[in-house]
Amino acid sequence: MAGSRRRKLDHDHLLDSPSSRRLKFSAAAQSHSTAPLMLLENLPEELLHKVISQLTVKEAGRTSILSSRWRGRWMYHSKLCFDRGSELAGYGPARFVDHITTVLQRHSRLVVDRFEVRSSAALGKQHADHLDMWFGFATASKAKHVVLDLSPPKYIDRIVANDRRYKLPADQLVNNAGSCNSSIVSLFLGHMCLELPSHGFHGFKTLRKLDLKYVADVGDLTLFLSNCPALEWLGIILSSIPHLVVPKTSCCLRYLRVYRSGLKSIELHAASLKTFEYVGMPFLPIKINHSVKLSQANIKLDWLRDTVGYFWVQLSRSLSHVDRLHLSLSMDTKKTRLVKNPTKFIHLRHLVLFCTIFETPKSALGVLRLTQVLVAAPQLEHFALHMNNISPEPYLLKTTDCIHPHVHHQLKTVYMIGVFGLLGQLELAKYILQSADALELMIVSLGNMAYPDPDVPSQPNHAYFLELEKFAKGYLDPQGEYNHFLKIVGLN
Repeated sequence: MAGSRRRKLDHDHLLDSPSSRRLKFSAAAQSHSTAPLMLLENLPEELLHKVISQLTVKEAGRTSILSSRWRGRWMYHSKLCFDRGSELAGYGPARFVDHITTVLQRHSRLVVDRFEVRSSAALGKQHADHLDMWFGFATASKAKHVVLDLSPPKYIDRIVANDRRYKLPADQLVNNAGSCNSSIVSLFLGHMCLELPSHGFHGFKTLRKLDLKYVADVGDLTLFLSNCPALEWLGIILSSIPHLVVPKTSCCLRYLRVYRSGLKSIELHAASLKTFEYVGMPFLPIKINHSVKLSQANIKLDWLRDTVGYFWVQLSRSLSHVDRLHLSLSMDTKKTRLVKNPTKFIHLRHLVLFCTIFETPKSALGVLRLTQVLVAAPQLEHFALHMNNISPEPYLLKTTDCIHPHVHHQLKTVYMIGVFGLLGQLELAKYILQSADALELMIVSLGNMAYPDPDVPSQPNHAYFLELEKFAKGYLDPQGEYNHFLKIVGLN
């Protein structure tokens, strides 16, 4: 170029500045190279498009000052992501809203693949006109991946009603004929109210993934789900839905997650469901019908009382086909009776069990109830048990002779974490040693708490655990016959 034309990049923001600054080019860079220099304005069209696609919207907008070929290229950006938690950090609600609205007004509305708004600002129904326009832009531009997350910066882990929440109207989801307005493949809605379409709704035929987080007033999802035949992923997190019924038409659904959403019942007819995750209270009935493909489940029962019985009565039948199970429950060691005719987990090979133990057990039979899970899983190969005592007291190191071994031919690896000397813990370990004839590795990890509260300082009694370690070795393997695979790990 004749004379080095200096241009300066605007380091502030894309459209907030009334005048564009110019990017500085170094003439020295050209003088040090003997090879022809490819100037930015001479880039091939395909490469130029690729460069723009790798930039954020804000960065792409700054390229308009490079040359006439770059001017306005940002208006065809396919990934419109506005995140107040990262690139747009420091923007107040008003500036954040104006920035997005201005960008969308100038965008071409062509080739939009991803449209995301993640705002930690207090956006609610007072911004309804803007929010309606943003979602309308996403559907009109046929964006495939849409995120409208208005969640506050700090979540309260419970459902909170808020009259100031934005309400996404039904007419934003469908057109006048009841058909879906867009080609949305994945949809994430956070911290809003959702008005679902009623009769005449023909559905999102292309929707594969739906996440609802802090979404209120959803009502009955059944009609909506029945008209989303391609749905593969459904996540419901802290959203107010009274009943969840997944119909038979959801034949493609493979993953379902329900997290503390105040449900009264769950009924699933998804024949292709492979993974089910549930975190919540152990009161609601959960029915999983036609679940022969269900291979993995992650269940956490939030309740400060015994939930072992609920697991056997309400959940076990629905989970009988799983290959992998992560289960978190609580145990009242005053209860010592085993469940009659327990469900058999004929395919279960991997079990991770988190068990909170209440009180200090007066009998080893309370903890030994866990042997029923092992007996019910004849194909179990890997077992990890994390134990925690919610009200620890000084322990007396003693054991009782109440073990009745049951042969386990497949069990190969066992991890017992959080063994702190309660009655029944070492008996459970010895039951496994005497029952598993194919055992290759067993680790017994001593500790006061398996997953301590980080806000509560813990002062372990090292002298006690040294004594416990010696006691455990003498009880579990007095003759050293298991020392080639048994490892007892004390405090570091």
